[in-house]
Amino acid sequence: MSWGEPGSPSIALKLTIVRGGGLAGITRQTELASDVLPTDDAATLHDQVEGAEWLHEDAPRDAPSGRPDEMSYEVSVEHEGRTTTRRFTEQTLPEPLRLLIAWVDSRPERRQSIAPP
Repeated sequence: MSWGEPGSPSIALKLTIVRGGGLAGITRQTELASDVLPTDDAATLHDQVEGAEWLHEDAPRDAPSGRPDEMSYEVSVEHEGRTTTRRFTEQTLPEPLRLLIAWVDSRPERRQSIAPP
């Protein structure tokens, strides 16, 4: 999947992270779209998503079952009319994706919602 020229995203990209599980069993959804970010930050989002090996077609689509109280992650990228979704557990979450999630969580432009267990 290619987003165009590095550092110059021209088409909006939306990243959705759904986290669930843990002891409380709460599900939290975080969304960030490149079109609400300043140009440099939108480019950073595109570059981080593109550089993450977890997104490629040959990456595993579903995480193996974890422990009952382990956090699970569902990460979706919407771009050019296509949605790619991958699932991970806390144990299988790749480091580049962990860093991307932390970056998204630090952005004031993100939208968050919490669903009851």
